Amino acid sequence: MHCQVSTPTLKSWIREGRLHAFRTLGGHVRIAVEDFQRFLRKHHMPGYPIPPELSGVLIVDDEPQMVDMLVDFLTPHPRGFKIESATDGYEALIKLGSFRPALVILDVMMPKLDGIEVCRHLKTNSETRGTKILGITGYPHLVPGLLAAGADACLTKPLELDSLDVELARLLAPPSGA
Repeated sequence: MHCQVSTPTLKSWIREGRLHAFRTLGGHVRIAVEDFQRFLRKHHMPGYPIPPELSGVLIVDDEPQMVDMLVDFLTPHPRGFKIESATDGYEALIKLGSFRPALVILDVMMPKLDGIEVCRHLKTNSETRGTKILGITGYPHLVPGLLAAGADACLTKPLELDSLDVELARLLAPPSGA
């Protein structure tokens, strides 16, 4: 435990209202990181270390050459991306169950489940709604449909790496005021 106190002491602080906590639907007690940090500062204890967020990217495309090109471009990128790939929409949704990327690079035309349906699913699911989606397609007439499904941006194939880098910077920029 970070405070180096016993669990009963921690529970006592919560009961006394010294440390704010809340109950989950399952009845478990949780402390928000912000509340814990405030408590630690107030009592002159070291801050709780918050690990930096990983900048993960999930590449979803049924063309192996496109996946290879994107992996080759992103691997040495200065942002240090953790990269996963999927070859169709179903595989992408399965991977998203355990891999929580900051960005999905999503092809529109794929077998089984296309990019528009994947995009709709991600944007209607509360756990993945905030994931940024960069659509890619060789069919420019499909761009409006992908944007309407919730994609944050769209590029057309053949991809220009400079344009890709601009979109990465824009989509993964820290929120204003952060």
